[in-house]
Amino acid sequence: MTFSKVLWFVSVILMYSTCIFHPYPLDAQTLKVASLAPDGSSWIKALRAVDQQIQDQTNGVVKLKIYPGGVQGDEKVVLRKMRIGQLQGGGFAGQGISQIFPDILALQIPFLFNDYNEIDYILEHMDAFYKEAYAARGFVHLGWTDIGFVHILSKVPIRGVDDIRQHKVWRLEEEPITDMLFSLAQVTSVPLTIPDVLLGLQTNLVDVVYAPPAAAIVLQWFTRVQYINKLPINYTLGALLVDAKSFSQLAPDHQVLLRQIAAKEMRALSLTTRRENEGRFMSCSPMVYNRSKRVLRNCKRSQI
Repeated sequence: MTFSKVLWFVSVILMYSTCIFHPYPLDAQTLKVASLAPDGSSWIKALRAVDQQIQDQTNGVVKLKIYPGGVQGDEKVVLRKMRIGQLQGGGFAGQGISQIFPDILALQIPFLFNDYNEIDYILEHMDAFYKEAYAARGFVHLGWTDIGFVHILSKVPIRGVDDIRQHKVWRLEEEPITDMLFSLAQVTSVPLTIPDVLLGLQTNLVDVVYAPPAAAIVLQWFTRVQYINKLPINYTLGALLVDAKSFSQLAPDHQVLLRQIAAKEMRALSLTTRRENEGRFMSCSPMVYNRSKRVLRNCKRSQI
């Protein structure tokens, strides 16, 4: 066989193989996703719902492996693991999403929002802008979810700035807004990561914290506080993010499915979180509640 015939034969084989072989892997593709939310929480239930549906609709080709309860580290660690390929995604709260794109902190300015209608309006009109910003930084934004309106939780009544100055207040480590606000208000603050706050309450390292009511229950902070302030100080949100490189390795139709499923489940999670936060806050009264009912124990409303 002459060289020209060999070259022609190889060219035909290559053209044929390009036509018949799928350009994306057909083996099961697993996206490892981590979250600080504990197993059994609404956050993890939503991630498991995404996993179940994407497996069902791709015949098991795409699946999620979920790491709940901070077992992969705090959000800063999860982001680092995503960048080196140990993880492919994460369910993030305000700290994680703001480390990637600090402009998102504008939505967490104290007393910015009055209700959820205002929040939904802003997110709807700014959605494309934020998703493009995360994409430019190497992340696929699969959906927003509420963390909720944040309230002050304390071991003693906090009625104003003079009260809070007399106590040790937790602030989220490496979170610039609270750092600046506490400094301006001359409030003594103790920087801790979210997984360390419960221990801080137990050891009296801090005696004032802040969180949405449902988050205080999920994180078990409610077992160490007695008072909740009626006035919310700000709103915080979270998002489901996936590494763009890992996402691009999914077949195009599977990418579309994952986007659709995740958006639907994250929206459902937001509505569930809103109901949980409202229910937990309205359940507070001066009486002691049974912990099994999952409401704030010994919680009294401080009026401010």
